[in-house]
Amino acid sequence: KPAATFLVALDKKYHPECFKCVGCHQVIDSKGPFAYMVGEDQQKHPLHRKCYAELYGVKCAVCMASIPAGPDGKVSFVKHPFFDKEQMCPSHARNPGRRCTGCHRFEPEREPFADINDSGSLCLLFLLPMDSEDAQPLWDIVIKFMEEKLHLPIWKDLRKVPILIVGYEALNNHMQAAGAVHGGSSQILTRGLCLTEHQSGRKVRLAKMKFNKNNQSFESVNVEERGYTFFQVPDATKVNPDASVTAILCLSGLPRDLTASVLAHEATHAWFKLHPRFDIANMIPPQVEEGCAQLVAMLFLTEGLDPASTETYGDSGPSDEKLRQYFKFSIETDDNEIYGEGYRKAAAAYADIG
Repeated sequence: KPAATFLVALDKKYHPECFKCVGCHQVIDSKGPFAYMVGEDQQKHPLHRKCYAELYGVKCAVCMASIPAGPDGKVSFVKHPFFDKEQMCPSHARNPGRRCTGCHRFEPEREPFADINDSGSLCLLFLLPMDSEDAQPLWDIVIKFMEEKLHLPIWKDLRKVPILIVGYEALNNHMQAAGAVHGGSSQILTRGLCLTEHQSGRKVRLAKMKFNKNNQSFESVNVEERGYTFFQVPDATKVNPDASVTAILCLSGLPRDLTASVLAHEATHAWFKLHPRFDIANMIPPQVEEGCAQLVAMLFLTEGLDPASTETYGDSGPSDEKLRQYFKFSIETDDNEIYGEGYRKAAAAYADIG
């Protein structure tokens, strides 16, 4: 005997009591919204929205659970701005926990990141972080790029700058001692610092003198100023005798490409400081200097390194190529007035004049 009533859904006819979810096998209310999946037979099979989310929905990168749909049936989550598979439950947004120092990915609860000294955490265990010994050859590549690709004059002292890979605490201490303007960028944290010393030997203030008849010599009017005064004459062989770069500091625990971009950024600061016309009394505006430094970092990531590997690591680990794209993305999308806007102005000028 034909059924008194039936419903039509997913290009099929069902008894109302037979319209069941293939996930939980409970009856689905055909009057409300529902989901479906396509099976191996290429047929559509009905699912509750909640069951669909659990079986095929977005997985949280932190707890690895399926992100459930809300009362309105919509799935809400926090997403990494670059990596497509990095989503997080809204419940974790209020306390997101640690993020990778290198790529800003979320830390999974089941697979904690590696601690890198006091610098933070690193998710990319397949990439060995750089140390000072590894960084020195990379510095040489940066200097060669600036000389041969960007056609910049390279001062002798620039080639000899010591490169030190340090923890965050050491980097932060030097920043505070130097009164550096680094910081405030929307990037994760400050990753490098150019340490410089400046002096001026052109202006010498002489003490007021008077002639002493007793010892037949001149002496200072001020008793406290009597005695010998030593003055170090600037090194005449230096391009800028009044400035020196004592070291470049780079944060430890960073992948090679990110370390490279930091060194390119700091090399630009060093180049400015050692320029013959650099005057400590007439500083370059921060937006101009930081924008140029970010531009050189971007150019080096784009043109100064060998092609990156496209091989991926693990189920969700990005490839070297994807990481390099993310580092460039971070520079391009920085919303900081000095770093981000400075870069965009420098890039526009570079595009105009080359």
